[in-house]
Amino acid sequence: MKPDDRLAERYQDIFAEIERLSRVTEQFLDTELYRIYLATLWTNAVLEPQRAGLEGDELEAFYDLLNDHGRDILGGEEPLKDCFRYLLCSQGEQAMERLRLPAAHRAQLTRFGALMGITGPEFR
Repeated sequence: MKPDDRLAERYQDIFAEIERLSRVTEQFLDTELYRIYLATLWTNAVLEPQRAGLEGDELEAFYDLLNDHGRDILGGEEPLKDCFRYLLCSQGEQAMERLRLPAAHRAQLTRFGALMGITGPEFR
């Protein structure tokens, strides 16, 4: 199922900004930072869909849209879940610490990953 085109258009600027902020050089993207942004975007959308500009029935399509964008950058079948898997492993915890994410933000991401049923085995 392809995400709704209107939804993709509505969020294209946000995806462009996430990529811009994650870019190290013209050719390279910091995938750790990108994973954090993608996971944060999903967490905020689920916790406060109206504030994120979503109707409740748009969450599934938004999830698909995030996965589509994540596949373009990270690859994999379910890049959004992979973002949370990464953040729940020791490498992800170190990345969040190195990037100086506030403790509350780190806790929110790890709690949300656990709520999604992600247990956090070592990321491969």
